[in-house]
Amino acid sequence: MKPGFKIFFLILFILCVLLNSNKVFGADSKGIKLKEPNDRLQYIDFNFFNRFNDELLLQYIIAGISYNHNLKALRLKINEMRQMKNMEISKEFPSLSVGANYLGLKIPHFAFPYQGFRDNAFALPFITHWEIDLFGKRKNKIEMKREDLNASIYEEKGATIALAAEIAGVYFNIANLDEQINIQNKIIENKKDKLKRAQKRFDNGVLGKIELNNAKKEVYLEKIVLNDYKKRRETFLSNLAYLTGEAPNGEYEIRNINNIEYSGKIPDSIASDAVLSRPDLLQKEANLKKAKIDVLLARKEFLPNINVFGILMFSTLTPNFLWKGAVANLVAGATEKIFTGGERIFNIKHKKYEYERVLNEYLDTDLKALKEVNDALYNLKTDDETYRMNLENLSFEENNFVRISNSYKSGVKNRVDVLDKENSFLYEKSTTLNSKVQKFVDLISLYKALGGCL
Repeated sequence: MKPGFKIFFLILFILCVLLNSNKVFGADSKGIKLKEPNDRLQYIDFNFFNRFNDELLLQYIIAGISYNHNLKALRLKINEMRQMKNMEISKEFPSLSVGANYLGLKIPHFAFPYQGFRDNAFALPFITHWEIDLFGKRKNKIEMKREDLNASIYEEKGATIALAAEIAGVYFNIANLDEQINIQNKIIENKKDKLKRAQKRFDNGVLGKIELNNAKKEVYLEKIVLNDYKKRRETFLSNLAYLTGEAPNGEYEIRNINNIEYSGKIPDSIASDAVLSRPDLLQKEANLKKAKIDVLLARKEFLPNINVFGILMFSTLTPNFLWKGAVANLVAGATEKIFTGGERIFNIKHKKYEYERVLNEYLDTDLKALKEVNDALYNLKTDDETYRMNLENLSFEENNFVRISNSYKSGVKNRVDVLDKENSFLYEKSTTLNSKVQKFVDLISLYKALGGCL
């Protein structure tokens, strides 16, 4: 390599080493590097869902996390944020460009009497530019991008936990509606049996028209309830398909709600610091860190920018295309804005207000998290107690139905009494199943409120 090349690049290297050391000039420390897991399933606490002892539920959750398009979009957003951070890192290094240019010159002969000088030539310039991060401005910008990346990772984690919770809620509702439809069909069958008997009594002149109309009305009212169940079930099935990244295909394998029970223990109390693992709170914390760095960066705008500009050009203006005929230049200097109309002062105030806004958003999210945990825990305890009382009532109704059935077999009670008592038992069973699913929903709400840790 020619001596000129060595000198040019040696000067540039020395400037990189001496002036890009942020420790010497007191730059801020780097932010926390957060890495998202390769598999989003690691976000989910499957120990919680295993307590429902339902393999089908786990399969739907895994399918949703694996194929849901919204989660895929969030993973792509993380990759976008990472590349934006890398773009900021790349600006720490000098840029080097090269070009090929044609030069056409008209120069008086007496100015350059040297006969070898040409007025038509080609030039090959190597141009370098570097903004030296003497005051840590670039480092601050990298830290801001890193916090953006962290926030996007927490956003993905929160969305994954929310998706798993929503799939579980939809699944339990479908299982409940399947059984509610079976119960309602049995109720309608009993109502039709009563109507048939009422019609015979009416035809024999024993029963009045009002009683017959009421019996018909009861059948139609129960059919309306059945239609509502079917409509709600279809809506939940479509939602399950959407959440698992599929088009609605009609039917899904669902376990009988009577065979699903939660084997875990309901907590008596929860520590207030349990909400600190919530992804939305961690996302707000990352935004708060970014806003704080932004204020610091706005203050540093009053410091000068230090730039290095260099050029090394070879041309055919002279007979040779070597170092003898090369033009080299290396300039290092500082630029400082003298008057900007108060823009930098206004920018600091703007960033301070932004920081205070983000801080209040963080505090609001913290209080909201505590409220959600408190509400979910209270609702869970209350609904669990309601479910237990409904189980007792169901046991009473079942016992009454058995006794009425035995009395009917003994000839003491008539068939209508049996049908009415059986419907009472079915109504109680319907209520009990609804309270059971409500308990499951409360469990899922508490799991979600705690950031997926229950």
